[in-house]
Amino acid sequence: MHILLANSIFWPQVIGGAETATWLLARELSRRGHVVDVLTTTGRRSGAAELRERTLAGLSGTVFEAPSWGLYDLLPDGESGTPALPVRGAHHLLSLHAPRWRRWTGEVLSRTRPDVLHTHTIVGMTPAIWRAAGREGVPVVHTLHDYHLLCPRTTLLRASGLTCERPPWPCRLLARGKLGATHHVDVVTAPSRFVLERHLAAGGFPGARTEVVPNACEDLPPRPPDRSHLTAVQGLFLGQIDVHKGVPQLIRALDALLDGDHGPVPAGFRFAFAGQGPCDADVRALCSRRAGRVSHHGLVRGEQREHLYAQSSFLVLPSRWHDNFPMVILEAFGRGLPVIGARRGGIPEVIEDGRSGLVVDPEPGPLAAAILRYAGDAALRRAHGAAALARSRDYSLERHVTSFLRIYRELTDRTRRAHHQSGGPARTT
Repeated sequence: MHILLANSIFWPQVIGGAETATWLLARELSRRGHVVDVLTTTGRRSGAAELRERTLAGLSGTVFEAPSWGLYDLLPDGESGTPALPVRGAHHLLSLHAPRWRRWTGEVLSRTRPDVLHTHTIVGMTPAIWRAAGREGVPVVHTLHDYHLLCPRTTLLRASGLTCERPPWPCRLLARGKLGATHHVDVVTAPSRFVLERHLAAGGFPGARTEVVPNACEDLPPRPPDRSHLTAVQGLFLGQIDVHKGVPQLIRALDALLDGDHGPVPAGFRFAFAGQGPCDADVRALCSRRAGRVSHHGLVRGEQREHLYAQSSFLVLPSRWHDNFPMVILEAFGRGLPVIGARRGGIPEVIEDGRSGLVVDPEPGPLAAAILRYAGDAALRRAHGAAALARSRDYSLERHVTSFLRIYRELTDRTRRAHHQSGGPARTT
């Protein structure tokens, strides 16, 4: 089978889970003998306005790249601040139509002749690529990784971190324009039922077949780390150090906990933060006033990341936004760690409350109570950790890719039957 994958940016560039998920899918499909090409942006507006090609070890096809569409870059350079509101508004309005990306997509489809186009995050390319696929007669699968089609921030949160219950009219008009293009999509999937149903309730993807395909995690260790020698309990936060991830609420929970507001804390209890983001300064301030109890390790990868998992007793995921399916849950599960997760989005679909973790409201009080419960009960941690490890096997990369292959085959078979019954060509130009 020949598959064309599309995502805003592609490996080795990574912003979040969508890039990792797309790369794992592309690599595993290639390993199974399928031809996989990729359509993506460079993440920058600058550069020649043309498609360029590159190859990538582990990918059976070609990566086609071109500058992103809009008024500012997708990839942050660490120097530019947040664009002004009028610039952001114009940027999002431009995202409704991108003639260059419609042309480039048509060119790639004509050259590669894929059986199916599977789109993921399309920021910087826009729904124009769906329209191009429709003109070429190529069926489209789309996977929802966030709320880009409903919310310019992609999180359904306001700048304050509160849930946006009544979006302002510019956001509503923008969402209507994006959702209007979803009639070009034949099958829509999401890692969680919550995210899928939120888009359907908004009127997106009329007539499309729907399916939940959970995320998968690669490179899980053959066995969890041996923690029997640990003499202290350590909680762990691993992810973006940002408001939408609930970092301010977690900081307040830890302050209250270490002040003894929720009862005595076990001697030697520690908490570690790993990651980076806008709330870094707040975490560093917490580490300063709680020296020896709270640490900040920055962005961690490889051995350093594994060491943190091995030294930790549980993971805390206090997301304020309706998180889709955080892959860090599977990482923790695969290393025998129970997870305290927020009652938001798809998180409760993964964590079995009271079995593989604890599901709580992402507020300081409930977070502190859950942390204290795990910190003081080794038997509970071990029982939940064992259940978490068993649950991780339900989310294998092999099962994930097999699900998408089934979707591709069912879709292409249906498309061929429809063309045969209508007497039309397989593709139109």
